Amino acid sequence: MSEHDNDHNSAAARLVAPAWGADGLVVAGLAAPEQPEVHVTPVQSNPRAVAVSSDGTRAYTANHDAGTLSVVDLGPAVPAVLRSPSAGKNPCAVTAGLAGDQVCVANWADDQVAVFDKEGLSSPVTVDVGKGPCALAAAPGGQAQHVCVVNETDATVSLVDVGTSGSPSVTATVPVPGVTRAIAVAKGGRFAYVASRGDGTANGHVTVLDVDAEGDPVGDPVSVGAEPRALALSAEGDRLCVAAYGSASVSVASVNPTTGRIETPVSIPVEPHPVAVAFTPDGSLILAVGQTSGRLTAIRTDTLTPTTLDEPVGAVPAGVVPGPDGRFAYVSDQASGTLVTVRTSPRKTVEVRTGAGSQPVNVAVAPDGSWAYAADSASGNVAVLDLGQLQPGTPVPLGGAHKPWDVAIAPDRTFACATSPGTAALLVLTPAQGEVLTFGGAVTVKAIALAPNAEPHGVAITPDGHYAVTADAGTATVSLVDPKGGKYTIEAGVVGCQQPTGAALSKDGTTLYVSDFASGSPNGQIAVLTRTSPGTWQQQTPIDSVTGHLSGPHELGLSADGLRLCVANYQNGTVSVLQRATTGDRWAFHMTVDKPAMFHPYGLALTPDGRTLYVSNAAGNNATVEAFDISGNPATHQRTITVENGDSIPPGLALSPDGQYLYAAVSKAWLSDDAPLGMVYGIRLSGGGTAMTPVAASPAAAHVDRPNGIVCPDNQTLYVVNQGRRETPVRDAFLAVITLDASRLKVQKVEQQALDKDDTPYSIAIARDDGTCCIANATSGTVTVFTSNVTPVKVGEPATSRPWDVAVSDDGVYACISDRKAATVHCLRLADREVFRVPVRADPMGVACAPGGARAYVANHVDNSITVISLNGTQGRPEETATWKHELITKPESVSVSADGTWLFVTTENSGAVLMLDATTGTPRFTVPAGRALAAGAPDPRAATPLVYLADTAGAAVSVVNTTALGRVGGTEAALDLRQAVVVPADLKGADR
Repeated sequence: MSEHDNDHNSAAARLVAPAWGADGLVVAGLAAPEQPEVHVTPVQSNPRAVAVSSDGTRAYTANHDAGTLSVVDLGPAVPAVLRSPSAGKNPCAVTAGLAGDQVCVANWADDQVAVFDKEGLSSPVTVDVGKGPCALAAAPGGQAQHVCVVNETDATVSLVDVGTSGSPSVTATVPVPGVTRAIAVAKGGRFAYVASRGDGTANGHVTVLDVDAEGDPVGDPVSVGAEPRALALSAEGDRLCVAAYGSASVSVASVNPTTGRIETPVSIPVEPHPVAVAFTPDGSLILAVGQTSGRLTAIRTDTLTPTTLDEPVGAVPAGVVPGPDGRFAYVSDQASGTLVTVRTSPRKTVEVRTGAGSQPVNVAVAPDGSWAYAADSASGNVAVLDLGQLQPGTPVPLGGAHKPWDVAIAPDRTFACATSPGTAALLVLTPAQGEVLTFGGAVTVKAIALAPNAEPHGVAITPDGHYAVTADAGTATVSLVDPKGGKYTIEAGVVGCQQPTGAALSKDGTTLYVSDFASGSPNGQIAVLTRTSPGTWQQQTPIDSVTGHLSGPHELGLSADGLRLCVANYQNGTVSVLQRATTGDRWAFHMTVDKPAMFHPYGLALTPDGRTLYVSNAAGNNATVEAFDISGNPATHQRTITVENGDSIPPGLALSPDGQYLYAAVSKAWLSDDAPLGMVYGIRLSGGGTAMTPVAASPAAAHVDRPNGIVCPDNQTLYVVNQGRRETPVRDAFLAVITLDASRLKVQKVEQQALDKDDTPYSIAIARDDGTCCIANATSGTVTVFTSNVTPVKVGEPATSRPWDVAVSDDGVYACISDRKAATVHCLRLADREVFRVPVRADPMGVACAPGGARAYVANHVDNSITVISLNGTQGRPEETATWKHELITKPESVSVSADGTWLFVTTENSGAVLMLDATTGTPRFTVPAGRALAAGAPDPRAATPLVYLADTAGAAVSVVNTTALGRVGGTEAALDLRQAVVVPADLKGADR
């Protein structure tokens, strides 16, 4: 679809110009402004100039050789000549839109001007002026009261009063030595600006005439470059530019519209022999054409910075005219008879459809820029887009109830991620083993559950690809997700145990307790390790057997507050209960749990509040679980639960996080069958039952094979350590991840993670906050660590915090998260997870980081502003440095930064246009129509590729915007003279089709 399908404003605009070589009037339709549709209406001989009535219904050509004025009806699709009345000898200039809709023609040979009525029906009224009248100018906007006539032969300017229809008169003739045909009249008609040559190669001048004061000069003539050929005033009359043909420059000066005075001009070098100059309609650019080089220069009026188009726009360009909205300009090449179209601002080039009924809300572009993903919030798919061929591919269905919001692609393309707020999940898209993601390549989708009600919205991936970072609107957290899953080993020298048989982790995963059975040594110990950084652990003072009243310690139970630790003493049939007042205190023995008598207590499960303890027991050659209330001293026995009769090995135990279900793993490892052995049992504790029921039984359940340790990471999942067998017949060890069905007592599905049987994996522990999982290995003395896929970092409370979007600095130092409720950007330092809070303005939504890691930008939706954050502020921490406001920044929703750091791309609520801001100053430079309702943008990641891709939610497409401000588009055959051209806007009646 073309960029102009929705461009109603310029659909019927026309460019009108004389074609003196073809004796015609060229009318170029600008419905598709990059490719004008040209029609030529024959008029009489040698049309030298053209004008259009103020209502746009009539065009007029001054036919030099025929001595006539052709009146052309612009209403029909093909304009038609209505009449061609006599206009005097050698008419060479014409202006229209005067008071009473009059038309004025300059007659060179007669030294007169002739004034016609709008339709050319009445005989014209002629007025004598100076010698050689060659150019006319009147105030823009219609109903001008005066016409300024340049008389080239006697170097004067005549002022003709046309305020009374049919009665024109000369009110003054002002000498202007060296006068040229370059003249303009300011809005309102009071001041005229006339260019004149200097002597020889000397500079030219601009003289200001006060039309209301009979042409009195306003101050002295202002010096400009040599041989001024063309002159233009901005639409507001506050800026003047002059093309100095003899000095390869454009003089630019500010003008006081009230007094008419010109400030000292600034000379801007341009291409040799500038022959034409013009302002774009919004006054942001000056366009100048160099006749010798054929190249176009665009000068920004705010900075006076010139940019020259690399390729020529013609062999002999003669004029330049901006289009009605300033996004395109048109240059006439006299040598080739071509109307050349030039892009003068960024523009939408094309769109790629994302599927019928789709609602794309975010886009991620592959690092090589060849393809992209778009999150389609309506269909539950991730759309796949070929950015080379600009066509859609086969979408990736996420499955289930997942509906994506945001999407990100890892720098190495080994995975991509999409958030699903409604299902509190992060969807990970991976290619085939050993491959990378490509357009059209096979993709596997895996859902990683975040915290319940997390509502993840924004997602970004760290530069090293280690983490996906999500902004969790529902839980006031930021989740660090390891899509690949982490696994490492704490070596035996760090663990410091001879025979690890049990493990417990603090709720936050930073402290690890490992029981050391230490056969052959006095009673064992509890090793204590603290995590000093990700993957790094340090020994602390262990709990010795005397302090802990230990006797062959096995499994451990740690309360959620970290103040109570229970140890199963396998050798003496007791449980030691230790406690402390604060987590900074040393552990002290509290009591022994020993009644009823227990044999080889092994497994422990402790409720989060530390009040109820479950202990596995093998007394009487039966595997049971004894439940104790340990809130008082001594402990009180509450109930016995049968696990399996005739089993002399007590099972490992696990309690669901909600405390409703208890599970037991029975190993049977002493058997030597070359087949899966063992059982997993479970019971709903509130049901009043006295015996567990099988959940999974070998050999039918191959995922249960000599199970030892067991833990519940959540209420629907079991992690079961299957120890394997080192002796013949050898059996592999593995960790079974069992997903339970709704009953929580039957298996729904199973996944496996390989373990090393030679380590003899034994007991397992999990950190409730971040899901880190540790397995104590009895033979090797090591601990295997599975880092959680998800590490939530709290940034506030749900009542007052709503994290929304996230961006990661490209140096990997910070993740920046906008918080809509807290009016804050949380800057999470990834190395140590410290959060720095930077207050911003109301309702911050989109956030983006600039290249280099120095800055972040946030779109404040309610405040109508963009806040700039220095990520390395004056105190070495993030801080606000500026907040930009502008009338164009209205309800901003998203912000992104070009790969070279030059531009900010801002989308605003329910808008089909993207706003381009200078990333240094915040000044809006361009408003680019690009769709129906743009949600977010993703710049091409390659600095040399000036493209941004925008999710058009209402348009079911991704729009492609070329962000370059100057470029040749193409040419259309049309031998016309743009020095005399007029653009008829779409809102004039004559432009209606």
